[in-house]
Order: sequence, then structure tokens, then C-alpha cells
Amino acid sequence: MTYSGCGISGVRRFAGSPDQRGDAAAVHRMTRALAHRGPNGEGFAQGEGVTLGHRRLSVVGLGDQGAQPMTRDGVTIVYNGELYNHRALRTELGSSIAFRSATDTEVVLQAWRRWGLAALDRFDGMFAFAVWDERDRALWLVRDRLGVKPLYYHHDVRRLVFASEVEALLHSGLVAAEPDLDVFRRQLLCSSTLDWEVERTLVGGVRSVAPGTAVRFDDDGTASGHTYWRLPESEPGPTRPRASDVEEFGGLLRAGVGGMLQADVPVSAFLSGGLDSSAIAALAAESGVVTCVTVAFGSAGEPSASGNEDLRFSEELVRALPAGRVRHHVDVHGAGLTLDQVDEVCDLAALGDDPRHPTIAANYRSVRDLGLRVVLNGQGADEVMAGYIGLPGFTRNVHDVGEPENAKYLGMPASRRAPGLSPAVLAHTEVVEKGFRDFCAGLSGAPLERAHRLLVATQLHRVLRFEDFLSMRHGVEARVPFLDHRLVEWCFSRPMELHVDRDRRRGKDIMRRSLARVLPAALLDRPKQVFPFPGEEALQASLAALVTEHRSALAADELVRELLSLPPADRIEHTPIPHLWLLLSTWRWHEKLRRIA
Repeated sequence: MTYSGCGISGVRRFAGSPDQRGDAAAVHRMTRALAHRGPNGEGFAQGEGVTLGHRRLSVVGLGDQGAQPMTRDGVTIVYNGELYNHRALRTELGSSIAFRSATDTEVVLQAWRRWGLAALDRFDGMFAFAVWDERDRALWLVRDRLGVKPLYYHHDVRRLVFASEVEALLHSGLVAAEPDLDVFRRQLLCSSTLDWEVERTLVGGVRSVAPGTAVRFDDDGTASGHTYWRLPESEPGPTRPRASDVEEFGGLLRAGVGGMLQADVPVSAFLSGGLDSSAIAALAAESGVVTCVTVAFGSAGEPSASGNEDLRFSEELVRALPAGRVRHHVDVHGAGLTLDQVDEVCDLAALGDDPRHPTIAANYRSVRDLGLRVVLNGQGADEVMAGYIGLPGFTRNVHDVGEPENAKYLGMPASRRAPGLSPAVLAHTEVVEKGFRDFCAGLSGAPLERAHRLLVATQLHRVLRFEDFLSMRHGVEARVPFLDHRLVEWCFSRPMELHVDRDRRRGKDIMRRSLARVLPAALLDRPKQVFPFPGEEALQASLAALVTEHRSALAADELVRELLSLPPADRIEHTPIPHLWLLLSTWRWHEKLRRIA
């Protein structure tokens, strides 16, 4: 029994501020604000100096024996995630521990009691949790290696406040709701996908626990961070795949997909017709019937006759697999946007700078509407297996990132700079670009490896943050097989060139070789595709209409005025999509913040 895809929250009062009046109400407010993350139940616990809350989404085991917060012998946990090796750890621990539930939550708790921080090295999964140990009066906040599951906190001299989402954290009433203009400017000048300060959020004083990190808060309010995992350093070796490399990689990929199929509810998969999603769908189908969801664009529930290449390739995979192994659901999206859709994807943690997010949110809504709670997606493969090799933007701005004086390297932030920025933001360009260069100077490896270390440290973090936020808006747990930590470690402990097919000038070579008997040749050879925009003309028209309708509100908003330029009324319909989207998403971000404040 596992409760995963949940929401957690809590308040820890330090010794100098012991008055807990109001803490229970604050945690109840935060937990209610996380109801979408865990529609199957809630729980609370309060002890001297600490109050904890939990919302649960039941995925493995649907009873109540593992309700949280969970306490065993003076140690209490609130846990969000999935431990794929919990059965093996239960066996290892079972000789001396009498388990009271079948949950992975209890395995995590008992492992922590037995091994402390060293337990994290034994965990295989995605997780974010808080552990309160009344014996030494320490509270720990812990996040998985790659940062698949989020955890945010505010820490001052009086207390610690934490939650699975920034919006919930602010509902505590204990944290000031103020924009952090430095973070806004940095993400506008180099995009949220290149923001190297991953622990900061758009809200001042609210931080994210870094991936692969555990933070301890002692009774006197002292915080100490412990990094328990980093990408491994690469070792010298062959740069062309050997048969043994292909076999080893393929075994790790199969194991990753197989582990993430564990659930007592059906596990589905997104299927875009690209290499990554097709690999996951095909490997999942080897274990049984899987429901696959494909995005198509059209109207009245019917895909358009053109512009739906993903659908064509997805259907080709379904035909190639054994009959009956895939239940294929095609999700047809219209191209227009409403203000409600903008609001739906507004995450207070980070800049909403991608107009494709409403489409991604709609994908998760489709999974939920099919009665499904778990979906596998293909995120992470590009960042760890050189998937962007051959794309013009990658070659122009990323591949030479290891050469500090190279013009291509220096131009990378500018290549992702948001349009329509105000003079006040542009004045910070030099500072932001220097910060980016300084961060990259600390990355190890040859140029190609450094580029991918950069992508894991920045872009992947942003991708995982929005995937979790958008999936959990609909009570759906997203799992990412390509980010099984053993697979990631394998990729980075070897030369990154191992993934590059020089003759065809593309990445993921070793993955293609490992799937040669699994996928049709047309899918193995399909060039890298980015997640598509819906019909651009219709999207442009709907965004322009929204900006025109709400132009007075946009002009009156002080945050919009500080950060962005508002086009003249007679130029709105000719303004690029990214500029229109940023105007709307920034305005709605500020409106959401003000409603909470």
C-alpha cells in the first residue's frame, strides 16, 4: 500500500518562539490548499513545537492503514512520493522491525530510524518528505535526487513553514507574499529554463529544497544542508557504443520502466510518436495492457487533416505492437486560450514563460477524465542522453558552452531572452549574463558534457517543476522512467559522446540501438521534435483578444509595468505569441499573489 502523489505541509516553531497558537489553523489552511494533490484523504498531527499536515492520493493500496502523518517510536513523517524498492527494503528491515502497514511510507520512516541520512542512498524513487524526530528535536526536509517531487519552505528566526506548493505555503498566513524582482529579472533575461539559482522562487523568502538535498532544522533555528547525491564524474572510456554498453543501457531502461509500473491502479503513458514516449509505451506494453494518451489538434473532437504528425507516428507504434496491448486514447485540443486556462497553469514558484503549458495541463486532465491516476512521461531523456544534438539552437548556443570566451557560449542567455522587456529589466542584462557565466565555469567535463550538466542543473529542474505542478492540479501522478537515478548515473559516468551518432548528427544513439528490436524503424529514425504549439494563428488571435480585452488592467498592474512593455492597442494583434503570453501570465501571477495576500 502506497500513498503517493500527495501534498505535505507543516510549521516548526523554534525554541525562542514556542507559542504555537494559530499553527494548527495555518497547517489546516495549507493542507486544504493542497486538496487537488491528494483527493483521497487528509491527516494532521501536532506535538511540542511542530504541526504537520498531509493530503493523500492513493496509488498502491487503497485502504487507510498507512494514514499520515505517521509516527513510530518518536519519529513522525509526512511523505509525498513513490519508493520503487520498498519491498526489498522492507525485507531487509523486517528481521528486527514489526511493520504495522504495507505502505512505502512506513518503509521510509523505519529506514530513516535505522540508518538516518544514510537511508537516502538506499532509496530508489521520487520523493519529498519531512521527518520530525522528537528525540533530538530536529526536523528534516528531504528531496529526491533529481528533484521530481517539489518541496518549498520559508525559514526565519521564529519558525519554519513548508509545503508542497508555494501557493499552499502562502495560505498559512505566516509568510509575506511579495514578488522577488531579482528572480523575475533573471528568468526574463535568460528564461526560467536557464535559471541556475534553483533554490529561489518568484516569492521573496520562499525557497525550494534543492534536488539531492536534505536540510536539518534544529531547535535553535539553525539550518544545515546536506547534499547526499550529485551527478557522477565521467570516467575515460570509449566514445562509440559497444555491444555490452547497449545491453547494459537497455537493461537499466527496462528496469526503470518496470519499476514505475508498480501500482494497484492502472498506469498509463503519454505517447507523442517521438522516440522517448514510444520507448516507454513499448516497454510498458511488454508487461501488459497500457493506456496511451496522444495529443492532436483540431476542432469538434476531430483531429485536423494536417499538422498532426505526432498522431500518425503514434498510430504506427500501436499497429506495430502486439494486438490489444495498447488502449490508444487521442486527446483533441482546440487552439484558442481562455483566461481560465492561463490561471490554471499559473505556478507562483516560477515564471510562466511557455504558452504550451495549457496544452500539457489538458493532457493531464484527459488522463484524469479517463479515470486514471498515474501516467509515465518521457521527460529527461534529452538532458541526459544528448537529445538536442543536431537542433540549430543547441549547436549555436549550448554545444560550445565549455569555452568561456566563445561567442556562442556568451550568447546563450540572449537566445532565450523573453521579448518585450522593460528598460528596468534590460538594465540588469550584464549582471545576469555574468552570473550565468560564473555558474557554468564551475561545471566539470568536456564541452559536450558541461552542456548537459548545465541542462540537468537548470532546464531539467524547471521541466520537472511544471510537470509536477500541472499533473497534480488534476490529481495525477507523473512518473519519469528516464530519470531513474541508476540510468542517469550510467549516462554521466561515461563520455557523453557515447550518445552521439556523428554520421547522422543526432543524440540518443545508444538508446536507439537498445530499442532496435522494440520500435519500428520509422520511429527510431524520426528526428527530434519539440512539444508542439497548438495552431499558431488561432493561438495568436485568442491571446491578442485577451490582451485587448484586459489592456487597462495590464496597464494598471505595477508588476507588469516594472517588467514588461505593453504594445500599443493597434499593434497587439501583430505582437509575437511569447510577448502576449508573458503579459497575461505575469498579470495573472500577480493577481493570484494578491488574492492570497
